[in-house]
Amino acid sequence: MNRIVFLLDVDNTLLDNDAAKAELDRRIREAVGDERAERFWGAYEEIRAETTVVSYPSTLARFWQETDPAATVAERAALADIVMEFPYADFLYPDAMNVIAHLRRLGRVAVLSDGDPAYQPSKIARSGIDQAVDGFVLVYGHKEEHLDEITAAFPADQYVLVEDKPDNLAKVRAALGAVLFTGVLVRQGKYAKAAGAGSPGAEIVLDRVGDLCRLDAQAFLNLPDAG
Repeated sequence: MNRIVFLLDVDNTLLDNDAAKAELDRRIREAVGDERAERFWGAYEEIRAETTVVSYPSTLARFWQETDPAATVAERAALADIVMEFPYADFLYPDAMNVIAHLRRLGRVAVLSDGDPAYQPSKIARSGIDQAVDGFVLVYGHKEEHLDEITAAFPADQYVLVEDKPDNLAKVRAALGAVLFTGVLVRQGKYAKAAGAGSPGAEIVLDRVGDLCRLDAQAFLNLPDAG
């Protein structure tokens, strides 16, 4: 049998990150008010523009530096608890855990996520995804730049990347080649919806991540025969 490795993105693939961010925004506004909340998200976007990744620890540091350097430990801790202890498990997509269980019957499953190397692994652990994949979690600022490491850690005949970002699928496909790679675009979240009906890097396009549960191994290895 061909050895398949499934590489699963997290944000807006297994976890409804758009909804989670909206709830996080609500909690921050409740804690510090609208004006300060706007400054928090301004710092968030600045950090992302400067580093190309989301970093909540860096956002918190810049926020306090610019709004209230003399803030007490209690004030800092209250906001940090909201951000750093956010209950991401409440925002998993329906069937996300069933998808992981199903794919584990077909091959090796690992998480391959973009994000801050400090916050993102903690977020994945709090969501319960880390445990569901036995700790096989890789987090990079730009996953397509680390394919040698990924393929060395998880040797396979076929890699299946499940993503909501069409650009990431296209970049990984270009690096691995069509023979080794199957791209699955899940049309959840703002990036996938903005892409329209498909993606040049995706052989399979699904409206919901839960739809993966109806596909067998052959669907990823012999696409013309997929059901």
